[in-house]
Amino acid sequence: MRIGGKRLQENYSRVVRLPRPDGSFWEFAVSPLRLGFHQTLQQRGIVAPSAPTKVSRDSSGKPLRDADGLAVIQRDENDSQYLEAVEDYHRRVAMIVLWEGMKNDERIEFETPAPKENTGWDSFADQLHAELEQSGWTAGDLIWMCERIAEMSNMTGDHFRESQRDFFSAAGTDST
Repeated sequence: MRIGGKRLQENYSRVVRLPRPDGSFWEFAVSPLRLGFHQTLQQRGIVAPSAPTKVSRDSSGKPLRDADGLAVIQRDENDSQYLEAVEDYHRRVAMIVLWEGMKNDERIEFETPAPKENTGWDSFADQLHAELEQSGWTAGDLIWMCERIAEMSNMTGDHFRESQRDFFSAAGTDST
């Protein structure tokens, strides 16, 4: 794409300074997420879990039935395995956001190698989370960095509020 005859700049970054409790800063160059980021997540197998279903029951434990006599099914949003899978998903999305936003900073070396294909990204995100935790990162650090990457990606206003659930829930923060 061109504007005024000039090709748009494809790769750009901005230096951000993550404040540390001792008054120092960690400096990173962050880049925006690509337009197809959410599609890339799906291709890499990072997808939101679906809540399991269960039969609705009345107060005596009998299955509720609809007008056709079929059992009424409802989503079980409180299923412990589902809730754990949701937390895993949010943490993994946050890790991939962070990695994507920081991967062009030549000063940064992650010990966790990124997968070369579209498989293994869930494990990569889990290992990256452990690496960052061992390096002294906090939930607040992750939120702060994801916010900077979201700003670089022009994910502000309503679009940002809609998307931040995926980015920030990994830290256990209610973003609504």
